[in-house]
Amino acid sequence: MRGLFYCVIYLKPGDYHRIHSPVDWSILARRHFSGRLFPVNQRATRTIQNLYVENERVVLEGLWQEGFMAIAAIGATNIGSIELFIEPELRTNRPRKKLFLHSEPPEERIYEPEGVGVMLAKGDEVAAFNMGSTVVLVFQAPISSKSVEDGDSSLEFRFCIKRGDRIRVGEALGRCHDW
Repeated sequence: MRGLFYCVIYLKPGDYHRIHSPVDWSILARRHFSGRLFPVNQRATRTIQNLYVENERVVLEGLWQEGFMAIAAIGATNIGSIELFIEPELRTNRPRKKLFLHSEPPEERIYEPEGVGVMLAKGDEVAAFNMGSTVVLVFQAPISSKSVEDGDSSLEFRFCIKRGDRIRVGEALGRCHDW
């Protein structure tokens, strides 16, 4: 049985601003949503409704050994430029005459429609920002109905980090099985 998990990682201006692949996976699609460039700091996340939907973002969707995975690179004030290493020709933060929420469909690219996609290994560089911003990771991972009954949680995904932790490159966000 699988559950859906998410992790929001805020990158402050002094932090490392590159996104690395958390696992081996195949990216099947990329969507670029034009949008605003509101700040993404703690105050803004409390006061701006739908902040991550309003701001410009690039979303990668694909599959890993446990199911679905998506990584969203969210632009912010002074950081509308998102560099995508698997698609260097992608241009974000383009000037627009008027911008209304959901006024334009996302620019989409399907990588190899046969379903193979672009393979990334754990640790590969995926994207970069010029300053601070936010990464949203959404993924399927094992949960076990058996673990609830027996107390056996060895098959269940668990985060290794908690809210407010500083994350370093190569540090595990979570674990399942005996990984």
